[in-house]
Amino acid sequence: MLAKLALLATFAAVSVVAESSALVAVDPTPLQQLRCLTAPRESALLVRAYSDRDVIYLQCQTTGGPTVDRTTNWVRTGDDCYVPAYYVALDDASRQSLPSCVTIDDANPCILPNIDGFDLLERAEGFLERPRGDIITGLAYVGFGHQCTSAKCDQEPASVPSFPMSRDQARVLLWQDVRNTTACLTRMLAAGSRTASLVLSDNMWSALVSWTFSIGCDVAAQSQLIRRLQNGEPPIAVVSTELPKWTAIHGKSMAELVARRSAELTLFRTRSASMAYPRCDQQISK
Repeated sequence: MLAKLALLATFAAVSVVAESSALVAVDPTPLQQLRCLTAPRESALLVRAYSDRDVIYLQCQTTGGPTVDRTTNWVRTGDDCYVPAYYVALDDASRQSLPSCVTIDDANPCILPNIDGFDLLERAEGFLERPRGDIITGLAYVGFGHQCTSAKCDQEPASVPSFPMSRDQARVLLWQDVRNTTACLTRMLAAGSRTASLVLSDNMWSALVSWTFSIGCDVAAQSQLIRRLQNGEPPIAVVSTELPKWTAIHGKSMAELVARRSAELTLFRTRSASMAYPRCDQQISK
């Protein structure tokens, strides 16, 4: 059962609304709360939990997740996270109207790094429960590397939690911010004239996401690392040579950047058979 996967916590049932506006409801298991994860698997990260009277939307459905009451079907909500379909009471018409997440996601690169990538990001960025100004950039940051839109972080959109920010809130904010980074990285690699044969594992992808998140998309786009990948050079050779160069600010080597690049390179070199680019969650051919 799902409880063994640690996806449920004490609370009540959830009501949800499909995109077709057909009312559906989580199977009314008493005293439980439904947790929504970054991927349809038990090892994925928590995005949020749905509580009683929450209203959510369903985007698509997928198979292949952990078995819950003899079914491996999961659904993706409007928060871009996944819950087991077993706990969502869809009628036949609503189920048929939901597209397959495979057609939406698997033809594209992954929109998020893997768990090791998120762990690396959290360690490297560090956690700030309140905004802090950066003396080098002059910008304010909060959470796990979230860049504020104002110097005092007092003009943030409603999606940014109030302060002090909890670690769980900061993780959700990081998850949202990283989506912009993966979209940028996808555009950069796709712009290359010789990247048609480029294949990156989830570890490779996650390491590059961390590096891009660290230096910014505009800077990454002008780097030799991206240009060499765009030109079709072998990823391991390119990243092994170029990534260690990004350890200084204004010409001064920074110990924390040396450590971060080392961790990124280690992750990049760690073998994995799961593809992240150009297609998400595919197996890499040997």
